[in-house]
Amino acid sequence: MSKIQAEQYLVDWAKKNNVILTILRPSLIAGKNPLGNLGAMINGIKTGKYLSIAGGKARKSILMADDIAILIKKSASIGGTYNVCDNHHPSFCELERLIARQLNKKYPKSIPYSVAKTIALFGNLLGSKAPLNYGKLTKITSSLTFSNQKAREKLNWEPLDVLTHFKIS
Repeated sequence: MSKIQAEQYLVDWAKKNNVILTILRPSLIAGKNPLGNLGAMINGIKTGKYLSIAGGKARKSILMADDIAILIKKSASIGGTYNVCDNHHPSFCELERLIARQLNKKYPKSIPYSVAKTIALFGNLLGSKAPLNYGKLTKITSSLTFSNQKAREKLNWEPLDVLTHFKIS
């Protein structure tokens, strides 16, 4: 809610002051040394402490970090609000396999959702520091994708394909 309110404040301010405003809404960003869930996935696969859950079917919109600079340049004189992400929305399984190949590691083993849910319930007792709790489980087993159509059409932009361009440094 706070992001929506901040965006609306900026839109109103830009109109009032006759300023071109661009709001980019990036999805998960892939680049050198990614943080968050992608960084955790890389570290888990690297150390052999990563398990795929329910076959890694959930899809996520991702954006290559290199696309941000391109988008800023293309949108600076046009303005607007844009969801920015890849076209493919790779599954966790696709990302896991890409990372494992680049690290020369075996593909992660997959555990059933019911087993992961049981582990997550115990993780709830340990709090947010647990490797898996119900909040984390929900996040990694739920798809979250966005449309980049407006950015592609208005900015004449085609995103880099994450599965082709993402390299682990």
